[in-house]
Amino acid sequence: TFERIPWPVAGTPLDRTLDVLRPEAIREFLLSPTHSPDVPPKDRIRAALRRWHPDKFARVLTQVMESDRDAVTEGMGIVVRCLNGMLER
Repeated sequence: TFERIPWPVAGTPLDRTLDVLRPEAIREFLLSPTHSPDVPPKDRIRAALRRWHPDKFARVLTQVMESDRDAVTEGMGIVVRCLNGMLER
């Protein structure tokens, strides 16, 4: 289900909806000083991009309930756009 995807935002899984996938929340999560403190921010972003890349994520999508696939696909797109924007800065 959508809630079981480990979206790159803080909060409990029950709180996870498309509404929480905001660029600020993703940025705050990935660039948190407690998230991979020994890894430079750009490397964290690149690693997240590899994880959320649409080609790689397609394998995960096959495991998602059909009723949640559109929301998960939209969420993945939000995450990737945010990560690309972060990398460009």
